[in-house]
Amino acid sequence: MAVRKFHKNRLNKSKAFLSARTILVREKKLIELNYTFLKCIFSNKKLICKGKTKPTVHSIEYEFSIIYDGLNIPSVYVNSPSIDYNDDIHLFPSDNSLCLFHKDTDNFNWNPLKHNLFDTIIPWALEWFIYYELYLISGIWEHPYIDHRLN
Repeated sequence: MAVRKFHKNRLNKSKAFLSARTILVREKKLIELNYTFLKCIFSNKKLICKGKTKPTVHSIEYEFSIIYDGLNIPSVYVNSPSIDYNDDIHLFPSDNSLCLFHKDTDNFNWNPLKHNLFDTIIPWALEWFIYYELYLISGIWEHPYIDHRLN
């Protein structure tokens, strides 16, 4: 009996990985179809996409990466130039990843079976850079947000 249970657990883990892998392959294909400026690879069971954006002709160019395991909320990081966390801009203090939505106020819970990077996370990240540029001009984060110090 113990052997049967062992194999059953192993099979379930295998199915979960297969499901995540299928999601990641789908995401990579959708991104490549919709965003030619993003280059995506698989590494350590994750999809890693890197790209550059320049929100306006007067902006500097930002390099960013998206890291997604196929199950949990994707993370977006600014690779260059370095942007240090401060309480006024919309970053998570724990890892400096971009905060793109709030599950309660935006009524949005990431579901890898329903949501795709290409029509949620990527456009929101590009929009984040526009608001960051406005912040650099005005010193005020213009987009509605939840203060991370309160969470």
